[in-house]
Amino acid sequence: MKTALILLVPEAEALVDDLRHAHDPAVLQGVPAHITVLYPFRPLERLDDAAMGQAERLIGDLPAIDISFRAVGRFPGVLYLAPEPRAPIDRLTQALAAAFPDCPPYGGKFPDPIPHLTFALGDETVLDGVELEMRTRLRAPIRARIDSCSLFKFADDRWREAARFGFGV
Repeated sequence: MKTALILLVPEAEALVDDLRHAHDPAVLQGVPAHITVLYPFRPLERLDDAAMGQAERLIGDLPAIDISFRAVGRFPGVLYLAPEPRAPIDRLTQALAAAFPDCPPYGGKFPDPIPHLTFALGDETVLDGVELEMRTRLRAPIRARIDSCSLFKFADDRWREAARFGFGV
């Protein structure tokens, strides 16, 4: 069973919800607005108590993350909100990848993954209009305090939260 470690960002839901429903199939599979920290993570069958404890301790040793979203970013076929600062998220991803070397971020496809909150996927011409809409909406920064990292599992064509690990102070 597939799993992922993600940072939930409920503060962004109101801004991105309708665009995600129209342009991001993950929302229909139960994935809320989030920043991916480590995907793929270990299959649920391989997440024993020791691995869960290791993840919980590692995350618990780190402080909560205060971020804001001020800018729209773009990868080929993807629009996203860019978290600032990104360094705390990078450190979290690097620490988890080092603790679980069998789980490189995005399967090792991207050597330096860029933290992002995806709100639309699709054809570049469609994304041009969606990007303009988001830039119009994003007049003031969205601020969020991330105080936990969630383990999501994929089963029965849906993603669901399986565990939540709190950050330290």
